[in-house]
Amino acid sequence: MNRSKKSIVAGLVVIVLYASVEFMLFSTGHVGSFNTARRIAADAPKVERHGELLAYVGIERMDSGSLVLLPAGEHESNVAVYKPVYAPDNAPYVFVLKEGDRYFKYRVPRAAWRM
Repeated sequence: MNRSKKSIVAGLVVIVLYASVEFMLFSTGHVGSFNTARRIAADAPKVERHGELLAYVGIERMDSGSLVLLPAGEHESNVAVYKPVYAPDNAPYVFVLKEGDRYFKYRVPRAAWRM
């Protein structure tokens, strides 16, 4: 096997290992490094709720009248965390104000089969 084929095989092995570790983290309900890198790139704050680190989803435009402020005891971060008015107390998504009507969206990291 020549040098270029060995490097391609080694690269594929690294990618497969990384993907399997990320999948294991996701399936156990933890936030992986890919999600953390996306959150840092978007300059979104780290948000913990009920002792769990929340997974960053993206940025969404919301009307401020459709959100209510969560009490400070429900989250361990120093930022204001909002939930939709219509959502139950244990909302699947929470929001953090970015600017104007744009909010960072977060969710509890759960695999579909564990919900």
